[in-house]
Amino acid sequence: MEKRIREGFPRQRLVVLPANVIARCRNLPVVDQLHVTHIGSYPSAPHHYVERLEGVPQAILIYCMEGCGTVELGGRVFPVEQGHVAAIPPGTPHIYRTDPARPWSIFWIHFDGHQAGSVLGSLGNGPKNPLLYLPDVNLLRQAFEEVYACLGYHFSDAGLLAMTGELIRLLGKVKLHYSHPQHHRKAVEDRILETIGFMQRHLDMPLALEDLAAQSGQSVPYYCKLFKERTNQSPMAYFIQLKIRKACELLDQTELGIKEIAGELGYDDPYYFSRLFRKIQGCSPSAYRLSIAG
Repeated sequence: MEKRIREGFPRQRLVVLPANVIARCRNLPVVDQLHVTHIGSYPSAPHHYVERLEGVPQAILIYCMEGCGTVELGGRVFPVEQGHVAAIPPGTPHIYRTDPARPWSIFWIHFDGHQAGSVLGSLGNGPKNPLLYLPDVNLLRQAFEEVYACLGYHFSDAGLLAMTGELIRLLGKVKLHYSHPQHHRKAVEDRILETIGFMQRHLDMPLALEDLAAQSGQSVPYYCKLFKERTNQSPMAYFIQLKIRKACELLDQTELGIKEIAGELGYDDPYYFSRLFRKIQGCSPSAYRLSIAG
């Protein structure tokens, strides 16, 4: 059975404002319009899973600083990656969970007040499109720390007003600097294309899967997933196809021997190269050269 943990992670920070403090927030000028009710951060959260089938009265903001996971709203699952802000409106049933292979690091804030719903709506997303993309992790992390630091005022009226002010600043940074997740998706696809270019420039090398994933800035499992979505092949199968295509060119356009062509493509063993060629082309390199010569 899948392991699920709601809280209790190493080095976590989690603060729920006491009920009497929330009651005061509802009666303080300005603070009654927008105020933090829960706040925390999980530097690493393996097995993190939260399911709220009735939602919660507050708006929720989650920012993924590292790793990835998913948010589910209205029966739709939205992939959350580094740089994504997930905004969940008040009263909205939701599930969010970390990725088992790449556990996320997140901070999160629940906030309430007369303007909580409309402020969240002003960010330009909603239950059908809950994600925004803010690639500058340090910008938003610093804004979060400014909100969190206001807990040091021990829930004084002035401290609660300062916390509301810092929350507004954080939301303002989200509004000013976000782009839509499609832009993030394009950036990821661009990195996949860059690794294909890297393969093409290094056909003479026996590249490892770890090298290609590192070029893309992704973990090996996630890189393989993205690459297959883009090309319908695994990275190594694609790389071998490129090598064999180049071998066909060399067989057609040069007089190099099979051993020399194998060496040009990073294969020390010409017999292994020939077996690989036959597997993909359906004939040996020598037979291929004869077929195109005729």
